[in-house]
Amino acid sequence: MALPHRIVTDIREGLEVLNEIIPGVASDSTLLYAPEVKFYSMQVLVDRNMESSVKNLFAAGDGAGLSRDIVNAAATGVIAGRGILKKADRVSFLKHNRNVI
Repeated sequence: MALPHRIVTDIREGLEVLNEIIPGVASDSTLLYAPEVKFYSMQVLVDRNMESSVKNLFAAGDGAGLSRDIVNAAATGVIAGRGILKKADRVSFLKHNRNVI
């Protein structure tokens, strides 16, 4: 479960009390669902290619603090990958064409 032990214990105790009023509510087949709680307070500042203010450090997925689900996490990974490739192409181009300008 995604809830603290004390909360789960309170819910189970409440179900036992409720079972006295509504028999069967606390049966072995009763399922409890709990929400997953995430905190998105940390966020890395990145440019449009997902590069951080630290040169050559790209942040993507949950690590960037921008995504809220697996699809967006994957999308930021693709954006970062493309950003890395663009930067690698620029570096390669500059190395090979130093004396052209």
